[in-house]
Amino acid sequence: MRKSNEKKNTQPRGTHKAWIGVGIGAAVLLSAYLVLCALPGRGDTFYPGTSVNGIEIGGMNREAALSLLETELSDPGALGETYSTLELRPEVEGVEPYSVDLSGALTYDVSALVDQAYAHDRGGMFLSRGLRYLASGISGGKQYTVVPHASDAEAVAQALEQSGILELNTTVETTWQLQEETLEVTMGTSGYMVDGEALTKQIMDRTAQGNYDPISCPLVEQAPQPITGEQIHAETAAEPKNASLEVAADRSYKVLDAVRGVDFDVAEADGLLSGAAEGTVVQIPLQRKEPSISTKQLQDGLFRDVLGEYTTNVGGSAGRKANVRLCAEKCNGYIVLPGEEFSYNAVVGKRTTEAGFSEAPAYNEGKTVQEVGGGVCQGSSTLYCAVLYSNLEVVERQNHSYPSGYTPIGMDATVSWGWPEFIFKNNTDYPIRVMAWYQDGKTHYEIQGTKVSEFKVEIVSETLQTIPPARKEVQDPTLPVGTEVVAEKGHTGYKVQTYRKVYDGNGQLISNNKEAYSSYRMTEQVVHVGTMVAPPAEAPAAPPAEAPAAPVA
Repeated sequence: MRKSNEKKNTQPRGTHKAWIGVGIGAAVLLSAYLVLCALPGRGDTFYPGTSVNGIEIGGMNREAALSLLETELSDPGALGETYSTLELRPEVEGVEPYSVDLSGALTYDVSALVDQAYAHDRGGMFLSRGLRYLASGISGGKQYTVVPHASDAEAVAQALEQSGILELNTTVETTWQLQEETLEVTMGTSGYMVDGEALTKQIMDRTAQGNYDPISCPLVEQAPQPITGEQIHAETAAEPKNASLEVAADRSYKVLDAVRGVDFDVAEADGLLSGAAEGTVVQIPLQRKEPSISTKQLQDGLFRDVLGEYTTNVGGSAGRKANVRLCAEKCNGYIVLPGEEFSYNAVVGKRTTEAGFSEAPAYNEGKTVQEVGGGVCQGSSTLYCAVLYSNLEVVERQNHSYPSGYTPIGMDATVSWGWPEFIFKNNTDYPIRVMAWYQDGKTHYEIQGTKVSEFKVEIVSETLQTIPPARKEVQDPTLPVGTEVVAEKGHTGYKVQTYRKVYDGNGQLISNNKEAYSSYRMTEQVVHVGTMVAPPAEAPAAPPAEAPAAPVA
């Protein structure tokens, strides 16, 4: 019998079939996975559950997702406190950290993130797509996080400026203080300030990396500004200042203290300052000058004396008297400081019924007319006389067209709103006060001040020329021949020079100066001369002749 060389197959038949089944199953699974890998590539939307910073973009295409994210993340509230506020630490002893609000300087780069998310869902190697799809479904969707960053240097610099950190400067500048006899100069010390440009770049670099940890600020050393004796002298040197008054609108006042003059040797000061170390105190000797009127002197002498006064009789209508009274009330209590001027028009104001003035007779072009404010010139003239006797400086004064009846010739002062004006100046070293009132048909003005020495003023008027009224005849046919009627009396014209003589307390003449020149107009006397001739007298009529007797029959 022939022996066979072939090896007998001892593997059970069932095992073979099992392997065939495994192969088939693997093929099915592979086919299914290949289908799964192919599915993501067919669409253009993100996997369900995909989100960015909690904002759902699953099922959206790239354009829709990008639009949604740009809208949602543009809201400053989307930043959260973690990113909108950054702590800045200057690292200087005694200086607390600053907080800068970056909400207006941060942006999100969502475009790059959307590209990344889309590449994950729809891109990459073909065989890995299925695994990524399965993983996304199992986890409920892939969540992405995007961190904002500062990309606008100008916006960052503005945020730093608003935080106040750029104002930080620990440098102590040199200061000085006046003492009674010395000027104490405290030399400044060096310090630090924040380098704003470097800090801006640091914030942009750190946020670009998603790092919002506190930042240690870059600093630059700052030395105090150099100082010279001339600079200090320009700010501290001063002439002595007399005590004075601060006058309120209601004419109340308070005393302002006198100030001592200050000066020092600039060259000496430069020598002392040049070798002084930071933080040391340098004492510069002062040269003091006392004011001519101390605070006590002003308080003791304020309005102590009547420098001059004058009273005039007030006549005319009730309206005129009311106007004279009102002018006195407006002037009463007015304070004029040394060097200041008093304007009668400015103090009395425009003459209107709203201001309380009445209609009264007044001169206009040589004629008497009714005018609101008639009589105000009596106040200005009375005040003018008081000013003369107070030996004050007259800045502006005009005489009337005709001599007034209430002041001596050459001592009147006419005014009208706008011009003419009466102005005088306080040329004394002390404040003066105008006191005025109307009572019992008289108006009184006086100047209160402080006499540093006794004096007396005398006003002398010299009439240089007298111009009698020229006669002007007007033929009047309504008056009989030989009859004259004075229609206008006319005014005598005058040229007058006044002199101000000032005497000291012992009666010695100090000065004798021309005060004012006044020119008063002459106006014609108008006389109506009769030209009417009387008719001739008629001869008496002859008696009628007797009729002849009738003949006797």
